[in-house]
Amino acid sequence: MIFRRGKKAEVDQTPDELEESEAAANPDADPTDANAAGPDAPDAADAAADDTGGGSAATLDLDALDAQDWRSEGPWDVSEVELDEEEDEDPAPHPRIDLGSMILTGFPGAELRLQMSEESQQIVSAMLINDDSAIELGAYAAPRSGGLWSELRDEMIENATEAGGSAALVEGPFGVELRRLLPVSTPEGEQGYQPSRMWVVEGPRWLLRGIVYGQAALEDGLESPVAEMLEAFRSVIVRRGDEAMAPGDLLPLVLPQGLTPEAEPEQA
Repeated sequence: MIFRRGKKAEVDQTPDELEESEAAANPDADPTDANAAGPDAPDAADAAADDTGGGSAATLDLDALDAQDWRSEGPWDVSEVELDEEEDEDPAPHPRIDLGSMILTGFPGAELRLQMSEESQQIVSAMLINDDSAIELGAYAAPRSGGLWSELRDEMIENATEAGGSAALVEGPFGVELRRLLPVSTPEGEQGYQPSRMWVVEGPRWLLRGIVYGQAALEDGLESPVAEMLEAFRSVIVRRGDEAMAPGDLLPLVLPQGLTPEAEPEQA
């Protein structure tokens, strides 16, 4: 099923406390610090309503939000961009990082971390980290007719509740946004709640998911540090490929040239 992952080990140096349930994007952070709520964390629906002013899913017109095109400023399909631009005439302001099914655009101060499945040794997602915020990116196969995101949301809310957390749907920069508080444990065994916000867009036979962690998951509005995560998500180029894949299958990722599993974290 889409978005469900087994235990991962990152390509670069990562701590052992990375949680299977999508831990903080800043792996060195204590989930009970300012970027996480304590044991008496508020319900995600109330927190999301306070942050956005949009209320819970009951007050949203989900069908209307799903019907809109949220990709006018990106993310992009590979067919919609020129990758072979003349660099001597109009160089890209920031370097592109080609991971196969996703092409990311770096920005000053960002660090790239790739996460691998311990079982398959395949890259399953990429994180762009900036200060105390990060966004985890993954691309998946989707039906040509779209609609995959609307099919998955209720199940994800249910899973969050069953795990002892909470979740809510709010209006975000890409339509329906999922906000969650998921329980996490520190290396010392203390319990806390990890906040996150999930952005999802669907393109031609693909779905791109971005999970925002850290301070950017807590801030109101779209100013910094949310702005950097938003720009990183909008800058993603998805290369779906022509092969037949079941909806929800992860689009394969590859190491960028010059990076090996033993290498230091790539600086975007």
